[in-house]
Amino acid sequence: MVGTSIQEEEAYYGFEKHESSVFPSQTVYREDSSLASLNLGAYVYQMQPIDLGVLQIEPTDVCNLKCSMCAPHKEGWDQIHAVPKGMMDMALYEKIIDGLAVDGARFDHIIFQWLGDPSLHPALPRMLRIAGEKLGRNVNYLRVDTNAIRLPPKRMDALLDAVCPGVPLLAVFTIDAHTAPTYEKVKGVDALDRVKANIRHLVRRRRVLGTALNIQVQFVVQEGNAHEAGAFLRYWADLLGCQGGRGWHDEIMFKRLSVGGGSAGQAAADRLYEQTMKRFQIMPGRSSGVNVDVWEHRPWQEDDENKGRRSACPGLWLTPVIRHDGHLMMCCADLRGELNLGSLEHNSFAELWNGESATQKRMDHINGIFDGVCGGCGGINWYETTAAMRRSAQERAVDLGLVEDPRKPETRVDVALVVPH
Repeated sequence: MVGTSIQEEEAYYGFEKHESSVFPSQTVYREDSSLASLNLGAYVYQMQPIDLGVLQIEPTDVCNLKCSMCAPHKEGWDQIHAVPKGMMDMALYEKIIDGLAVDGARFDHIIFQWLGDPSLHPALPRMLRIAGEKLGRNVNYLRVDTNAIRLPPKRMDALLDAVCPGVPLLAVFTIDAHTAPTYEKVKGVDALDRVKANIRHLVRRRRVLGTALNIQVQFVVQEGNAHEAGAFLRYWADLLGCQGGRGWHDEIMFKRLSVGGGSAGQAAADRLYEQTMKRFQIMPGRSSGVNVDVWEHRPWQEDDENKGRRSACPGLWLTPVIRHDGHLMMCCADLRGELNLGSLEHNSFAELWNGESATQKRMDHINGIFDGVCGGCGGINWYETTAAMRRSAQERAVDLGLVEDPRKPETRVDVALVVPH
């Protein structure tokens, strides 16, 4: 389907119409493109990304669920991040990808998702293929996060076809339940059987084709589903362990619930998470040959019970987001859309990401100033703001004339040489 129009892809997949060398580089781990030589473990989620961090591209902010932990969709917000809901235009998308390639922007990986479900964009497979072909040398892998409801076998096959040689794809399925009643309670619809069937098809076809596609199933621990964490682990460890193998790196991820950037209820959610991991003896490691991942640290630097630990947020360096209208956002936690750096239709990524607005915001954080959306957020705690990141922001601020160069010698008057009249 590569090269076809969105309208043709909509018809093919049965979709209804939705209305609604500029950067400093680091060495990026690469492998030979043949599956046998791929060390796929090198491409999985890392808690401290390299290069420019983790780029998120939002195919759409429309979602077909009303998850209890997602206020924008559960509460039915008309606008999520200051603009009407919509789908990314493919001509704009290709222009943005071409711009990233020209800039030579290097990212740890690219996630196709932000505040909607990317499977609702009919051209998602084509998006992945284009990114793999044009940016494959500048990323470790591509990633797509989805609930899998709108990925029946034909579309799962299209995802497999979209994987480019040497650029593995990590498919993250947000499931959060083991039984249908709990799924409906947590996600707002009765679709668990369909989700499991779609994923089982993908696992079987991947094994036949040998495609470099890794799978992660997610379980966000919360009041409505904590009792099913153990059963969830056993089910997916058995399935992925049986149908996977040494050629893939599959994961079961148990995530902490994020409550409004660390607002009221966050500390209680963290306690429930820790109690649940202990209750079912869920620890990082391997189960039936499948990797088990847990969040050992709180999601936010500060929350409703942990104060006084706020520092410069790593999100301002490591979590760029391209909104579905082509605007570059500075942080993945900015649901209000305040940290809008400008349009990538008219500016390059390098110009915006290294520009005055972005640099000033980073300097504000370094100086302990947290205003606007940052004032109501606890600060990302799953990455780290390193000394090198701070130093790069300070050097850029000097280059832009936002601050004086501390290394510049001061103009001095030697009083011993001043001859009185």
